[in-house]
Amino acid sequence: MLHKSKYFFSILFQLIAVINFLHGQEKVLLDESKPYQRIGKSVYYLKDPKKEFQFSDITGKAFENKYIKSEQDANNLGNIDMAVWNKFTITNPTRKKWLLAVESYSIDVIEFYYPDSLTGEYRMVRSGRHLPFSSRKYKTNVFVFDLPLSQGTATFYLKVESFYMQYPLSVYTEEEFVKQSHRKDLLTGVYYGLVVVFMLYNLFVFFSVRDKSYLYYVVYIFFNALLIAQLKGLTAELFGDSLHFFWPYSPAIIAVTSIFSFIFTRHILGTKRYTPRWDKIITRFFFPNYILIIILSIMGKNLYASLLNQFSGMLALIFLFTIGISVYRKGFKPARFYIIATFFYFLGVLIYVLKGFNVLPFNDFTNNAIEVGSTLQMVMFAFVIGDRLKIFKKEKENAQSKLVASLQANEKLILEQKQVLEIKVTERTQELQSTLQDLTKEKKRSDELLLNILPYETAEELKEKGKSEPKFFDSVTILFTDFKDFTRISEKLSPEELVSEIDYCFREFDRIINLYDIEKIKTIGDSYMAAGGLPVPNQTHAKDVVKAAIAIQQFINQYNQERSITNKALFEIRIGIHTGSVVAGIVGSTKFAYDIWGDAVNTASRMESSGEPGKINISGTTYELVKDEFTFVYRGKIVAKNKGEIDMYFLK
Repeated sequence: MLHKSKYFFSILFQLIAVINFLHGQEKVLLDESKPYQRIGKSVYYLKDPKKEFQFSDITGKAFENKYIKSEQDANNLGNIDMAVWNKFTITNPTRKKWLLAVESYSIDVIEFYYPDSLTGEYRMVRSGRHLPFSSRKYKTNVFVFDLPLSQGTATFYLKVESFYMQYPLSVYTEEEFVKQSHRKDLLTGVYYGLVVVFMLYNLFVFFSVRDKSYLYYVVYIFFNALLIAQLKGLTAELFGDSLHFFWPYSPAIIAVTSIFSFIFTRHILGTKRYTPRWDKIITRFFFPNYILIIILSIMGKNLYASLLNQFSGMLALIFLFTIGISVYRKGFKPARFYIIATFFYFLGVLIYVLKGFNVLPFNDFTNNAIEVGSTLQMVMFAFVIGDRLKIFKKEKENAQSKLVASLQANEKLILEQKQVLEIKVTERTQELQSTLQDLTKEKKRSDELLLNILPYETAEELKEKGKSEPKFFDSVTILFTDFKDFTRISEKLSPEELVSEIDYCFREFDRIINLYDIEKIKTIGDSYMAAGGLPVPNQTHAKDVVKAAIAIQQFINQYNQERSITNKALFEIRIGIHTGSVVAGIVGSTKFAYDIWGDAVNTASRMESSGEPGKINISGTTYELVKDEFTFVYRGKIVAKNKGEIDMYFLK
């Protein structure tokens, strides 16, 4: 009879628990047949962006209706630095001991609140990666708490604080937790066993063949393993408190690992040789980017460092994959293994990141995708290095064989020709020296003439290719000068005097623009045209041209002072400046001339014709580039021929 009563009350208790579960707030029903279950969808959460709420606040009536029910198996609120309060109710009809696990090592602070079984008052247990590993009751790479609940129902609260808000919550029986922890430790041991084997083997090969590829590979494997260990909390589990100082710098460790992956890639694929432009992107973009991440992490800005890591990490993997394809197409066959290795690692990281953004579910595979991808990558990289050394060895053997054969064939010929050559050498030496001197003089004279009419870059291109392709320049600054009433002045001068005066002025103009790295384009009568920002683009062309214009104006003023002493006619000059895009190139097949075309040229000419003698007139476009460097007087919108109204300014 007593046994039947116990059986009856047990059935009644479970029935009441089920009724409570179906009404009011959703509850977690513990079941011995499910010794492990994720409770994410039974959790209600409250965001605390400023990390200012206290436990007494969030349990008060004012916050009772502010909790939001989670719709995710693995709670994920994205990348944001804040605190989140979680509330969940658990019903335990069993006699088992149950544990609560926060299955993430990325949580900085965790506070678990549970009701005291005797007084009902809430007590708190603190954990998180900011605390030493030795302070935890359960020495695992995740955060585990006892669930002090024996055959009843209770509401628990959990505060999590971090910059990476993914924190899957699960409940285990104590036996199931030990079982799964053992399985995870076994898989971890297999992975790091492979890491140690690969590192030792490649170190041994490095000391044998002295190829730096193996050393770079060992360093990369080490930091990649350290990265995974830090992400998963394995450094704490394996080394306890000794490496606890790493916990605030996870993004920095990821950045260091990425730097070594690029160093290894540059060396193993020979990016300087096969893809020099892509190699510059590595040194000028990716390296500074990862240095910035390290600085942000050291400064405590881990949210920004983590976001930048996630973005640049995916970009880097795509970039490395593309480099591998490009190098392979250039004929470097070992790159095929690199492509496969990068694909495996990229796939593993992609799965892990998509899990982090809740696109893929949180499970053993998605949570360990990086380890799987890393293992496959290590294997394939070994093939890359081995194949690379095999090719280099074969090339070296072929080169040595050809060299020996060539030396043997040449030795006989050298002996036969030695006496004849000794006789002719003396005769030819004198002739060659004389000819070489003549050729050197002629070449120097030819180069000087060519550089006198063409820019250096264009002249070099013309000498190498026999032609020069037109080039588009997005932003150059064009200068036009013109003498007012030059026709009237020229009527009073003889042809020799006229040419002498123009030559004198234009030689000084040439000297001035050379000082400011400006390219002379051409002269048309008494008009002088020059442009800054080509053929080599720069960021200071507008300022340089304005300075040159000032120097030209000062020269004309001084020159007029000298002419006024002898009562000679004065030269009044108009100067116009405009900035815009042009096309530049060589005109004609004989007597070539370097010239520029485009609407900006016409507008610059209008700046000169719309100006006034003795003044420098610039367009609104140029003004925006130099307004902080010089003082101007706004003239308003001036009508220019065939251009409509244009904002113009006089240099003050």
